Amino acid sequence: MRASAGSHGRRFAFWAAALAVAAIVVFNLQGWWAFTRMSRALEAELGARLEAIATTASTALAGSWQEPEAERILRAVREDNELLGLFIVDDDLRRWPAGDETLPAAPEADLPGLLSALSGIPARSPVYRSGRLYLKSAYAPLRDSTGAVSAALGVEADARFFATLAEMRGGLLLINLLSLLAIVAVVLVSVSLVRHALRVEQAAARANSLALLGQMSAAVAHEVKNPLAIIRSTAERIRKQYGRDSDDPKFRFIQDEVDRLAGVVSNYLGISRPRSESVGPVDLGELAREVADRVAAEAERSGVRISADSDERLPTVTGNRDELRQALLNLALNAVQAQADGGRVEIAARRDGHDVVLRVRDEGPGVDERTARRMFEPFFTTREKGSGLGLFLVRRTVEAHGGRVELANPGAAGAELVVRLPAARM
Repeated sequence: MRASAGSHGRRFAFWAAALAVAAIVVFNLQGWWAFTRMSRALEAELGARLEAIATTASTALAGSWQEPEAERILRAVREDNELLGLFIVDDDLRRWPAGDETLPAAPEADLPGLLSALSGIPARSPVYRSGRLYLKSAYAPLRDSTGAVSAALGVEADARFFATLAEMRGGLLLINLLSLLAIVAVVLVSVSLVRHALRVEQAAARANSLALLGQMSAAVAHEVKNPLAIIRSTAERIRKQYGRDSDDPKFRFIQDEVDRLAGVVSNYLGISRPRSESVGPVDLGELAREVADRVAAEAERSGVRISADSDERLPTVTGNRDELRQALLNLALNAVQAQADGGRVEIAARRDGHDVVLRVRDEGPGVDERTARRMFEPFFTTREKGSGLGLFLVRRTVEAHGGRVELANPGAAGAELVVRLPAARM
């Protein structure tokens, strides 16, 4: 049920983020679509108005555009319609009257319209810019007394709305930038929420597993440990019966297996057992030497040499000494068991800034990267007779003391486990 709820939560967060991003994108696209439609509509409206003025004026000047009266008509049309320019261009592309200052500001933009009007078809120019002004022109053919096209009449007006559109375009670009930042924020927040939900789900699943395991271990611990004690004592009596100097490996095998099973049961009990509240200063250098001495006999049987070293005046850490000793003991035993053909285990306690660092290094084959990602998970083991709880309990103890444990060299030969704990405040 929890996994299903967590999965639904992640899907909800994903689709909520996707919907938010889609809404932002649609909002921006709609803004540009409205802007484009409005600018095209305004330009078309101005073009139609200018073309109508040009057509009407050309009709009034038909057959008489070269007469003196034409100048008065042009002036009146210009003033009545608040035009920026009103001009005539003959079929040789010469302006009339000579010296008129109202020629278009961008004749290269107007040339297609001029040529169209000279061929008898009214035309409009696109909006173009001249200095700080946005301009637009329209052209209509001028006919002589015979009805033939002899010139083109051009009208030019200030497209004032384009300045406003330019400001709107800047506003839209700013909105786009803010929207992009909003999308990035939504994605980051969504990723953070999903990761948090995943961590909560994993923590809940782990807590549930530990609770079930605790109930199971509490129920069977005594039923298992009592027979183990009987088996061990019986094996010891049989060995004594055969003589203290008996070299039969069966006796040692029975005792070793009983001890191993007792250790597995203790590990299971350690999961559900509440942490001790007894804390105080712990000298990790002294603890490292104590663990090395305790493991030395087993290491020697495997052909492994074990040593411990520490800095002088190493600061203490605050914690439960028994729990930290058990955690370091698990690391040391793992290092010994990783070297079936003999080797060396080094335990070093060093100061590193405000932390005290324990390093347990062996000369075994190392830990591949795939195993390294799961080695601290409960019940994960690569050994045939392992319980998969040793490193999990190490991590649990270290994290409970405000520290962290990690494999320093995944994929390399010779594993190096690093425990980092905060030094006690002086």
